Order: sequence, then C-alpha cells, then structure tokens
Amino acid sequence: MAELAVTRVLLVDGSQLITEGLRISLHRTHCFRVVGIAHTVGDAARCLRSTPVDLVVTDVDVPGAGPLRTVRDTVQYQSKARVVVLSNADCPHWARAALDAGAVAYLLKTSPVQEMLPLISGAVRGAPATIDSRLGSLSLLPSRLPPPAALGQLSAREFDVLAEMAKGMDNQRIAHRLFISNDTVKTHVKAILRKLGARDRAHAVAMVLGTSYDPAATPPRTVVRPPSSTSA
Repeated sequence: MAELAVTRVLLVDGSQLITEGLRISLHRTHCFRVVGIAHTVGDAARCLRSTPVDLVVTDVDVPGAGPLRTVRDTVQYQSKARVVVLSNADCPHWARAALDAGAVAYLLKTSPVQEMLPLISGAVRGAPATIDSRLGSLSLLPSRLPPPAALGQLSAREFDVLAEMAKGMDNQRIAHRLFISNDTVKTHVKAILRKLGARDRAHAVAMVLGTSYDPAATPPRTVVRPPSSTSA
C-alpha cells in the first residue's frame, strides 16, 4: 500500500512557544512535517524562497513588516502552497483581509487543538475558504473594499508603512516595528500621501478603509480594520 504524502509545513509566528506547540501537535498526526520555523517576516521569506512547502501557518502580524506580509509572500514565492492564518485577532475584518490576501483559512489561537487540526487538514485538501466559527459566517463579512487605484503604485515598504498607519501607529513605533529609521518612515509617509492624493495620514487611512473622513476630528490611536490587501 502506498504511503500517503506528508504535508510540508512552514510555521511563522513571533512566539517560539506557539511555533513549538504547533510543531509537536502537527507531528503527532503523522500527516504533517514541519520543514521550517520562522519568527520574523524576513526569515519566513527566506524559507519560502529556498524550501518547498505545501502549507504555511502564520500569524496575522509577524515581527519585521506589516500585517499579512507572509501571506502575500507565500502567494508570490510559492503560489501552490496553502496558507492558514492563526491569530489572536477575533475581528471579522481581519479575517476578510486575510482571505483577500490569499489565505484559505482564518483560525483563532484560542481554538482547541482537536478542533483546529481538522480545519488545517481540510485547508490542505482544498476545502472552501473558512474562518473560525466564533467569527460567524463568511456571508456575514463585508465584501472586499475596492482600494484606490493609486494603491497599486505603492512600493512593498510603503504598503507596510500604510498598514501600520491603519493600526494607529506613530512614526516612532512604525520605525521600531519595521526596523527602519524615523526619517525613512517620514519619507515613506510623504510618498504615500502624495501617491494617494491624501491630505494627511487620517485621510489616507480613511481612503483605504472606505470610511468617512472628518479633517476636524482627532484620528483614533487604534484602528481595528486593516486595509484591503494588494500585491506587494
């Protein structure tokens, strides 16, 4: 009897505790083999360029770049690989953004392992896109917002900066998260505003999120909805 093919997995998460727990749980099924573990977006990209994988399990927000970057990198470097996003963000908008970026499943880290593994297996077998049942039905999620045409003009790094702006991050925090200088962040922000034709940061975020813009209002420090995905 021929042996069933073992699914090659790349685990991407900033927490070593999370990746080790997933590695052990997946190996116990004898259906998965973890061939790579990455704790930053850069490490994940290097693995995707060098190691064939069938499945990527990644957090929404991995250190080193903006949200969902590893999802987009997987689509770019290994388009046949399936991507499952495993997140603490119990927000339907993040789920929609993940699926729009190319993921086939959006699961919460609080899900019991015995419930999570069948969903991951289904994703590998080509099951329809799915999200954690606690977030409701896909039919209840808002449709993908059409981004401004100018959004496609942004560079990969400018898109990363815009994603952090949408989360309410100031320049100093963006610089820390993306490992770049404050001056570089300022340069990217100016380019983003120019390319989008936005009057200020809040206007740029409102354009991408499809929300209303009040120039007299103080922008919130935290924005729960990410921008719609676009190719890097």
